[in-house]
Amino acid sequence: MLVYWSKAQKKGKISEPTSPSPMRRLQLIEFFLYCCRVAAGLKEKVLADIFQYSPDVRVIIDCTEVRCQSPSSLTLQSEVFSSYINTTTFKGLIEIAPCGAVTFVSNLYTGSISDRELTERCGILNLLEPGDGCMADKGFTIEKMLADHGAKLIIPPFKTTAQFSREDAEKTQAIARLRILVERAIRRVKEYHIWDNTIPITLSGTINQLWTNCCLMTNFQGPLDLKGHIPVA
Repeated sequence: MLVYWSKAQKKGKISEPTSPSPMRRLQLIEFFLYCCRVAAGLKEKVLADIFQYSPDVRVIIDCTEVRCQSPSSLTLQSEVFSSYINTTTFKGLIEIAPCGAVTFVSNLYTGSISDRELTERCGILNLLEPGDGCMADKGFTIEKMLADHGAKLIIPPFKTTAQFSREDAEKTQAIARLRILVERAIRRVKEYHIWDNTIPITLSGTINQLWTNCCLMTNFQGPLDLKGHIPVA
């Protein structure tokens, strides 16, 4: 008869009767971790080291694009043209928590915008807190912007020699295993069939609402499971 804390909060008062949250099997290791925190008073970073969980990653971000109709205006065509996929697109940023839940959805911008500019303009930086770790791929050159908000960028290490060191190889694998969650979340969004075809320009007035709704509705499809989690230092 578990009631998750987030659901209890929505009721306004913890003491209010409420229906139990969806059933899930509580792993023995999770219960032991909880006991170590409550009974022994171990700090989160200590528990992260013991149980091999990352204490740093708060959000995982990525950008994605959906095809749109080519405008008749040559100026607008150049704005929506994406050199990355060689067609006209709308582009947006999605943020998920390490648990896999979509927690932030940007507006859709014209396809020519860079990942860096989109991150700066969409408002996500204002939601980060000092000490937060933001995981992304190597294309996100946003380390300075994050540092200005007290956050840090977690990306795969760049290859500077013929072969990765063992530490860099392990870090690359760990980041890849977590980043696959945001890719799965994006895939779920695009499984809504409205994105199967090119988006007509006539939908430009409501496209942001449609995109946001589809992104948030994926949270009702169950967890994005990740097996064999590896911590990211």
